[in-house]
Amino acid sequence: MLLFQLYPKYIESTIPHLIPLMVETLALSCAPAPAQRAQYSDLMAAQVKTLSFLTYLLRAFADTMRNYQDSIPQCVIQLLRAAPAESTAIRKDILVATRHILATDFRSGFYAQIDVLLDESLLIGGGAGGSGRS
Repeated sequence: MLLFQLYPKYIESTIPHLIPLMVETLALSCAPAPAQRAQYSDLMAAQVKTLSFLTYLLRAFADTMRNYQDSIPQCVIQLLRAAPAESTAIRKDILVATRHILATDFRSGFYAQIDVLLDESLLIGGGAGGSGRS
């Protein structure tokens, strides 16, 4: 985002090429291996930062992103499911990005996912903050 603020003349030509790559990055998934827990958390953090940047672009480039209106909510659900239970910061950032998406016309992509989104274990996770719930 800093680079686009420093070089605004490149935004219009670069963003249409970056959006498909960012959505592909969000869709990446892998099973966390115990020996590679740190790398898995780094991948999740990078995906969440990508999601945050996409939500920043939603207002200015909504027409360009319209093709991904259904895949972005699926990626959000996938990220929530894959977020490690102890990574509350990652889960919080996903939920903040989701809130920003829900404030746009892209909220319609979440309609099919409403039952999943209402699952408390998905929203809160199984970390220290969510383990006391019944």
